[in-house]
Parts: sequence; C-alpha cells; structure tokens
Amino acid sequence: MQSFIDLLIGRQPQSSAEPPFDVITGIRFPADGSKPHLITLATTTEGVKDGPDSSWGHIPDFRGFCRTRRAWQWRDFDTFRLEHQPDSKCNGLYVTFYSFDLDSLPENTNFPTQLYGRERCFAGDAFVFKLKGNEIGSDLGEDGWAAWDNVHPEILSLPVMEI
Repeated sequence: MQSFIDLLIGRQPQSSAEPPFDVITGIRFPADGSKPHLITLATTTEGVKDGPDSSWGHIPDFRGFCRTRRAWQWRDFDTFRLEHQPDSKCNGLYVTFYSFDLDSLPENTNFPTQLYGRERCFAGDAFVFKLKGNEIGSDLGEDGWAAWDNVHPEILSLPVMEI
C-alpha cells in the first residue's frame, strides 16, 4: 500500500540498504570447450559496488571460476535480448558476465556467435543470466536492486544458442 501512495505523490521508492540474497539458474560456457550447461549460483555483493555492474547491487557469484582475485575484479558484462523464440519462456533480457584477465585465465571462444552477431572471446568461463525486466531500466525490483530470473532449461536447445 505504501508503494502505491508513494507512486501517487511522486515519491521515489527507497532501496533497501542491502540487496536481496538470491539463488538463480543461468548458463555456464566453459573455456575448455565442453558443452554449455545450466548452473545455479547465489548472488553476491562482494566487489560489486566497485565493478561495472554496480547498478544491480548484487550479481551471480561466479568468483569460484575466476581462479584469482584479479580475474574477478577484471570482470565485465554485456546484454542481449531474445525475442520471438519458439518457447516464449526464453524471451527476455540477458546478461553475459565474463572476465578479460587473459593473464590468469585461458581464452574462451566457446560462445554462440548469433547472440551478438559476431564471435566473442572471453578470459575463462562466460556466464549468462536473465533479468526480470525486458529493458535496462526495468530490470530492478521495487527495492531498487536487480531482479534476477531463472534461465529456462529449453534455452540451450534454441538455434540461436548453437556454437
């Protein structure tokens, strides 16, 4: 009810001091060339406020795949949107997380070219997670933090995901 009243009088919602702890399912694209697969990770705030992804407040915790602290610090992200897919549950806004620390991690070209229209190269494993909004700006929950969604299992069988 308070959110509705705040909306009526034009008051901006206050974000909570700490983002929520979520457990979400995404896709791991291993640098060793093995088959991409679903992975479930908790979100973290560790190092997020100083990273390129700070506006989300919490991101999937793929630190265990980074091998070094620098690989985590040298992470970046890119977004893509899937539309008009055979299974509509796969439509939506997605985020690719990766590191660019090629000194610590092996080169990874094990990623679908159709998602960005070109071959992508990452350092170490790449990860794809889904946001609940369909646009940047609508990807935050009422609390002001990222609203993550689980990737639908059928996504791996989509033609656009072929490597």
